[in-house]
Amino acid sequence: MIFRKSVHLPSKHHSSLVRTPNHRPRMGFTLIELLIVIAIILILIAIALPNFLEAQVRSRVARARAEIRTLTTAMEAYYLDWNYYPTRTQGNIDFRNRVEAGHNWLTTPIAYIESVPRDPFAGTTIYGASDNDNRTYESGGIETGTFPCLSCMVTWVIYSSGPSQNSEPELRATNAHVTTESAYGGNHVKTYSATNGTRSPGVIHKYGGDGFWIGISLPTANRRTYNLDPQVLDYGLLIDSNFYLHTLPPPG
Repeated sequence: MIFRKSVHLPSKHHSSLVRTPNHRPRMGFTLIELLIVIAIILILIAIALPNFLEAQVRSRVARARAEIRTLTTAMEAYYLDWNYYPTRTQGNIDFRNRVEAGHNWLTTPIAYIESVPRDPFAGTTIYGASDNDNRTYESGGIETGTFPCLSCMVTWVIYSSGPSQNSEPELRATNAHVTTESAYGGNHVKTYSATNGTRSPGVIHKYGGDGFWIGISLPTANRRTYNLDPQVLDYGLLIDSNFYLHTLPPPG
């Protein structure tokens, strides 16, 4: 009789549990591999982040110019109905009285605009976060000085300080139509231009109204006073080293 020796082959399940020197299980990334991945991610962020921030600034500049144009259109529509422009506007409009919040006049009782737009660069000026919260574009100029609206403007400028915190003192709502010396350094206006750097100093602005009063050193538009007062001087208005007198400067 022939006896055969049986051979038991390991099953697939059994073979998967057998560890051999040439087939060690993979436990995950090594520390060096993780450090390399983190380094690559940080390099990509360092490359992309400045471009992202630059794009944000360019987008805000485009928004500011578009909204100032919208306010300009509303101001002119208001003038056609009332024969004068609203009063000046201080930036923190929610805490100002009616005379210092002229842009609100454009929303009621007739809605020339739906709401007063907020300056996208309001938080970059030098007056501190509490004063800059929820600020709108500022405006100012020369007032009528006559009834029925003494404080309403005949010549005006609407402006944003732009990306640089050093820009706003160059243009103030008071005497915005003339170059003056003041505690803020006077209205020697520098227009914002991205060619000088995305965050370079400069004001985004639009002048409007009666160009005759540009450069006149008077607080109100009274032609009689202008003609009779020998002390009245035509100071002019300096914008980007260009001299303007009796004419509206181009938008910037």
